[in-house]
Amino acid sequence: MKTHNKYLLALLVITVIGAYSCKKDFLNEVPKNTLVVNFKTAADAETALNGAYSLMANANNQYYDWNYIIDGDVRSDNCYSGGSAPDIDGVDNFTTVPTDHQPVTTDYVELYQEIGAVNLILDNIANITDGTLTDTRRAQIIGECKFLRAYHYSHLVRNYGPVVLQLHTIVVDPNAQKTRNSVADVYAQIEKDLLDAEAALPVAYSDLPQSHSRATQGAAEAVLAKVYAQEGKYDQCLTYCNKVLPGTYGGTGTAGYALLANFDWLFDAAHKFSTESIFELQHTEGTITHGYAQGLILSPQLTDQYFIKFAVPTPSMVKAFKDAGDNIRYKSSIYWEYNGPKSANPVPSPAHYGANDTIPYIWKAGRHWPGSWSGGSGDNIILVRLADIILLKAEAANKLGQTGTAIPLVNAIRARVSLKPITATSQADVALAVLNERRLELAFEGERWYDLLRYGSEYTMTLMNGQVDGSGASLNYKVTPDRLIYPIPQADIDNNPKLTQNPGY
Repeated sequence: MKTHNKYLLALLVITVIGAYSCKKDFLNEVPKNTLVVNFKTAADAETALNGAYSLMANANNQYYDWNYIIDGDVRSDNCYSGGSAPDIDGVDNFTTVPTDHQPVTTDYVELYQEIGAVNLILDNIANITDGTLTDTRRAQIIGECKFLRAYHYSHLVRNYGPVVLQLHTIVVDPNAQKTRNSVADVYAQIEKDLLDAEAALPVAYSDLPQSHSRATQGAAEAVLAKVYAQEGKYDQCLTYCNKVLPGTYGGTGTAGYALLANFDWLFDAAHKFSTESIFELQHTEGTITHGYAQGLILSPQLTDQYFIKFAVPTPSMVKAFKDAGDNIRYKSSIYWEYNGPKSANPVPSPAHYGANDTIPYIWKAGRHWPGSWSGGSGDNIILVRLADIILLKAEAANKLGQTGTAIPLVNAIRARVSLKPITATSQADVALAVLNERRLELAFEGERWYDLLRYGSEYTMTLMNGQVDGSGASLNYKVTPDRLIYPIPQADIDNNPKLTQNPGY
């Protein structure tokens, strides 16, 4: 039986009963062919849906907690791997292999688990005859599930290329031995799910947290804009950016999204569910949904966890902030800490920095750390926010020859952090200005690698192959077209003879 379906089915059981064991346990669950899932009430559907959301913020699933930073920033010029994990070093050095555990296998497994959680609901919600489940709420639940499935697949296809489209639980669809679907087919399904979600979802819910931590119409439109951009469909991207953006930015959006006056408020935990947040993960300190994995990237003294930390900002990233005179975002994004000995237990240094150097650490997420793994940070993580969509509109407009529309959008983002307007006027120069602005605005939010790929694969390979360390010595990256995506995990291929590997692996 196909590996990710084994993981998926085991998760379905866990989601229904509302209990989460440790990853080691449920990944080794043996699925029961006789499993029958019986949704009877509206409460059953709501419980399962809450489980699907909780899974994204669950301490045992690290993709949306910090692995997205490995994928989007460590692969780019923003971060080194930093720590002492060979698999993550492989991401940094573009030497990943199909047997690597994290993130190659863990990302793949966890995203399919999350897809399985919503497929369970989609396969069973029609069977609920409970009269308290109104037609409107039933349609909304389906829309939320389709949004989540599309969001998870958008990460899979960007990272692995062609992947299997699993649109039902294996109880409903027992044909576990499937071939990979083309990138075009995967994107077509993502678009369909998001368009369905857009039509079914409300603009907002009855309380503020739900309006930012659950799928909404604006969230579906924002993710559609991002998906269209990644496909190179800039006409559609521009259309959907405008559906999200308020009139201030030339859009028609009515959800009330607005930039926060202070950039740092996005990450200070005192402004959760803000007007700038479109979709964010809730973390509750000291519970199963807490950001414990942020302790893997935050500074040792802050966390009182004295080991080598991961995803360390590069000198190139630091230089980008300084060259732009961008002190506000620099101080909100990077925290410097002396990395010398503590008592008799010296702190090992991240790669590319000296043992007793002052080291830069990521400072955007999980700042409020209580000092233990059992009670990790309660800071939320914003996965989609307004500034991303404003800059995405600038990118799309410029790509479509509307450079005059793009420039004020970039300048609006710069104005918040007291930077002067850009001087670029040509289409080519504005394209580069947008790319650079996105780097500064969205550093360590998992976007840089995909921004580079949209700008151009040749540009990306040249940029990365020219990277140097802090002393100016070449890092000797050898990025080829095959290395722009991850391999399919070997365990999945071993268990499914119909699967093929990505070229070069």
